[in-house]
Amino acid sequence: MPTRPVIGIDIGGANLKYCVTDGSVLSRPFEMWKRSGELAATLLADLIGLSSASSPPYAIAITMTGELADCFDDREAGVRFIVDAAVQAGRQVNRKMQGVAPAMRFYGVDGAFHPADKAGANFETIAAANWHALASWVAQAVVDRGTLIDIGSTTTDIIRLSRGRVATSAMTDHQRLVEQSLVYIGCRRTPVCGLVRQLSHGNVACSVMNEWFATIDDARILLGIEHEREDEIDTADGQPRTVDRSIGRMARMIGLDRQSVSIEQARDLAYQVIAAAKREIRQAFESIDDGQGVIVISGHGSDLFDVPAGRDVIDLRSRLNAEQSRCAPAWAVAQLMSRAIGADASGQQSQ
Repeated sequence: MPTRPVIGIDIGGANLKYCVTDGSVLSRPFEMWKRSGELAATLLADLIGLSSASSPPYAIAITMTGELADCFDDREAGVRFIVDAAVQAGRQVNRKMQGVAPAMRFYGVDGAFHPADKAGANFETIAAANWHALASWVAQAVVDRGTLIDIGSTTTDIIRLSRGRVATSAMTDHQRLVEQSLVYIGCRRTPVCGLVRQLSHGNVACSVMNEWFATIDDARILLGIEHEREDEIDTADGQPRTVDRSIGRMARMIGLDRQSVSIEQARDLAYQVIAAAKREIRQAFESIDDGQGVIVISGHGSDLFDVPAGRDVIDLRSRLNAEQSRCAPAWAVAQLMSRAIGADASGQQSQ
């Protein structure tokens, strides 16, 4: 194992997440479709903040899903852009830290780490690989057989594990959507109109407006699952993440407003939204899970999954802290890279 830390980065379409093998964690919202031009500078600032002058990073391991953002013409363009931004940031880190440039590698669904100069040619392998990194680490370090369910802000990944390996032939987003191992429901960004066609209000079923007026995050705030944050405005209307504002956003879904919907009524609407999300995730889980082995849960939306009765379960928060679990793919890719470096070193010593 390297004595200096390895930094793992999960570059998503809505968030940047970092985990370091020394235990440090950082997560920040980053709307790739709006701010792609700021990616290199943001990565640089974050990497410097996570690096120590006395112990600069030995390596940087990167996995991504942000290549699908619609600011890119296609996935290849997205992968190449993200790789270039990461390389640019890595070079600047070296200059700032005045040390040896950290090795930078990009994780692929083949389970291998690819150098930057090969990443473009291997874009199909590197694109949308963060789920595979997490599942591989869980299969190696936590449980070798079972089902992993990771619920993040945007999506849910449901992956079978067998004999210490990822047990699916579905590797791309498209293949995984068909298989139902990728469910586009998360705990933060999913629009209400993507979860329900109708909501019951005043004992009457009302069709919802097919507009991005409210998200599942509003439902979670109303039900007390998420705390209010006056300082955060990444909401459907750009207003704060508060109960009062969430009432108004939820009311708009059925053609009403804050003045005509009480908090109790808004919470009833929220309950219906959460129930719909849980149903869809559970249906997908049942199509993947074989009823055998341990269920491993990770991600900050784990409350959206009710564990079937009689099944053994491991919550990754019992193995990692809450922030590491929230950034689990970044943690996983850092650990996998650290192991790969250790294996390479052992192999060289034995020759």
